[in-house]
Amino acid sequence: MLQKKIAKHLKQLGQKKFRKEFEEFVVEGIKGVGEALKSDAEVVLLVVEGNRRDEDEIAKLIVLAQQDNIPVEFCGRKDVDEIKTTDTFPGVLAVVGQEENDLEDIVDAPIICLHEVKDPGNLGTIIRTADWFGIKNILLSEECVDVYNPKVFRSTMGSLFHTTIFRSGNISKTLERLKEEFDYEVNALDMDGNDVSKLKSKNNAVYLFGSESHGVSDTLEELIDNRYTISGKGDAESLNLAISAGIVLYKLSS
Repeated sequence: MLQKKIAKHLKQLGQKKFRKEFEEFVVEGIKGVGEALKSDAEVVLLVVEGNRRDEDEIAKLIVLAQQDNIPVEFCGRKDVDEIKTTDTFPGVLAVVGQEENDLEDIVDAPIICLHEVKDPGNLGTIIRTADWFGIKNILLSEECVDVYNPKVFRSTMGSLFHTTIFRSGNISKTLERLKEEFDYEVNALDMDGNDVSKLKSKNNAVYLFGSESHGVSDTLEELIDNRYTISGKGDAESLNLAISAGIVLYKLSS
């Protein structure tokens, strides 16, 4: 039986305001918890469904947690219904401390910048794809969906722990600072630019993607140095944002 205060805390972390207050988030599943334990992230607590503690993969996670003196709690079936964030509880979850990065932590390498991205699946998929192609620095505008949203994390498939993410409080000022202090150029993906085949990878470059619905905001227009377009041949109005980012990331890595 899980302690009531722990169950309450886990339920609170399902809400953005409490994730922000406690600077923690919940990771569910063997892969995600494993990535957390192997990373430099602060794992605060491991919670295991009691009747699954002897499953090989979960047993290994328990050993890893105990080696790092991370508390391990066991929960029952009734607890699971209250604390799970998925339809089927995968048997294990972890409470992990949020990482706080400064702008300086993402310079000296290409930066993927996402402006007003609201869809958790798109954000998580872009983080995962960037990790696959070896681009580790990601800049989020203040209007983006919470990167610690459970749906975002599930979509990253653990890549959140392999990337460095900085969330700006004012994306215009952040991009201005990157240009003025760190000599970055800003490359935007929109419907009216040079063909994406001309895009080159540079260390001091930002690759800017706008929202799913509206693209790059007019407020950022004067900060853009170059524009690129992914040309199509069919009748679809536009590409999915995560697909567009994947094409660009592939181009940057080739």
